[in-house]
Amino acid sequence: MARAERTGTGWADLFRGGRAPLVVALTLGIWLHAADSLLIVTTLPSAVAEIGGDAYVPWAYTLYMLASILLGAMTGLIALTLGLRWAFILAGTLFAAGCAVSALAPDMAAMLVGRFIQGMGGGGQVALVFVALDRLFPKAMLPKLVALTSAVWSMSAFCGPLVGGLFANHGMWRGAFWAFALQAVLFVALVAVTVTHGRRDGGPGAAGGVPVVRLALLAGGILLVSLAAADPDPVAAPAMAVAAAAVLALFLRRDGRSGDGRMLPPRPFSTATSYGAGLLLAVLLATATSSFFTYGPFFLERLFGLSPLESGYVVALESVAWGVAAVAVANAGRTAERWLIRTGPIVAVVALAGLSVTMPLGRVWPVVPFVVLLGVCFGQMWGLVIRRATEAVPPADRERTSAAIPTVQQFGYALGAALCGLIANALGFAEDAPPETLRTIGAWVFAAFVPLAAVAVWPAWRVGGNPP
Repeated sequence: MARAERTGTGWADLFRGGRAPLVVALTLGIWLHAADSLLIVTTLPSAVAEIGGDAYVPWAYTLYMLASILLGAMTGLIALTLGLRWAFILAGTLFAAGCAVSALAPDMAAMLVGRFIQGMGGGGQVALVFVALDRLFPKAMLPKLVALTSAVWSMSAFCGPLVGGLFANHGMWRGAFWAFALQAVLFVALVAVTVTHGRRDGGPGAAGGVPVVRLALLAGGILLVSLAAADPDPVAAPAMAVAAAAVLALFLRRDGRSGDGRMLPPRPFSTATSYGAGLLLAVLLATATSSFFTYGPFFLERLFGLSPLESGYVVALESVAWGVAAVAVANAGRTAERWLIRTGPIVAVVALAGLSVTMPLGRVWPVVPFVVLLGVCFGQMWGLVIRRATEAVPPADRERTSAAIPTVQQFGYALGAALCGLIANALGFAEDAPPETLRTIGAWVFAAFVPLAAVAVWPAWRVGGNPP
């Protein structure tokens, strides 16, 4: 700690020099997106009971995720075009408007429109936070700032369901959306005052206007991924997964040829560069570890006999472990951080292998250590990877790279959910599936991703071995 204080990168330094209001504004942006994602879990059942639309419940999640990824992928361009402050104001306004539409929704169609608008705002906010951390703070502070945002995310994992449950229990599910709309208004006011930077002096602007074709390709790929996850047909689901891969490959090809109008940095997943290796690491590990969020709650309730709230808090242990680990390693030196990055995927391998063995047993306590390890694998390295990736990228692509990091991670979670769905459906997943079938699925939806986590060792090794 003494060394941190001498170099001006201690925890208290995050709030000195007039930075405190800015830090509060950025963490509020993280809170709004993270807590809203969990809030909907406890408020949507009450909403459906009033306005109907049971068959469209999955789309309340899918459209939010789709919009988050789409606007997150555009955030680098938006920040270059509008400047950081106005980009934040736009994202916060979209989030507030989406909450208001959902709060006033007379039917499920309006609710879905509101969720899509919320997703645009939430995805934009999170991506812009990473742009702001890179642009507005000294690089040495980045691991601590990422640790702080991880801690806020962890807190939301516990508070989101609780807040939603309190509103729902009192028959006020609409009030939950109004509460988040008001917080979004506060967020807009804070960023308007604290984010004083416009477009970076001498920085490039975006060229070519709105990339309609690339956005359509990206949206089509994501929707195909989501439909593959939801379709139990053994032929149609794999076909949609293959089609999604082809559409997304076409998106990457077109984006790479778009010059200053690119949505992503050049060669975004090439291990020849630290930033490319970092983005590849993000998508590989997110894909490999998404099975617990996708099917964990179902197994915890059906095999373990937990209530929905109890299973939600077991799942939340992953987020808490992430935040605690991120805070614990924030003062790591250069030698230590190299090995923290390189061993992260190995921790994921151990966690997934452990869950494949313990999940079919139907007992909580053997599962908990491996849930914690899932969080630790990200917490121990994520802030360090982000710093190395953003320091290594050319100045003209800093905004694109900073915004791409959370976006490709979120896409990895969506892709992982689709692959989990293919595996589970192939093994006989159904609402009335017998316990033996569920135990088999509980083993394979984790074991199948162990090789993918092992592959992530390579980009982690590249990032850890290429200090800025």
